Amino acid sequence: MKIPYLVFSISVSLLAASAQAGPENVDWPGDYKSTFTFYFSGDRTANEQQVIRIYANDTVIAARKAGGKLPFGSVLVGELYAVQLDEKEQPVISSLGRRIPEKLSAIVVMQRGQDFDSGYPEHLATGDWEFAVFNPAGQKLDKDITACRACHHPLGDKEFVFSYEHLGSGG
Repeated sequence: MKIPYLVFSISVSLLAASAQAGPENVDWPGDYKSTFTFYFSGDRTANEQQVIRIYANDTVIAARKAGGKLPFGSVLVGELYAVQLDEKEQPVISSLGRRIPEKLSAIVVMQRGQDFDSGYPEHLATGDWEFAVFNPAGQKLDKDITACRACHHPLGDKEFVFSYEHLGSGG
């Protein structure tokens, strides 16, 4: 009888491991430009040579308008654009004081799901948000998302989202 128990035990362990978080759990959001709400555009805080445009699914918008926590199933999509650089490789700043986007370089996705913090140390916990990076054609890139988690970790009072205050503001 020990063999069936061992097989059962291994199967349960494999199922638990496959349910843990990781970028592989974040899906390409399809036609997000027509199905999500655009709500923010601005200079990126984590990279001075990028600007970001952010979209949110209906789950995010409804929860934010209701004043509640962003639930599982919430998805945010950020288009990262490389900016125009001057001859010294510094960002060109417009007369509005903003960086000027030049080329879409990547698409980042934040998705909230049950136990998405599972397997990460406390200093990388992000309220069960997981991150993935895609190229502009929608193919997932093999990127280490540790920096994403470390950067968003301190934002617990804002649902771990830098643009939280802008949600529902109409862009």
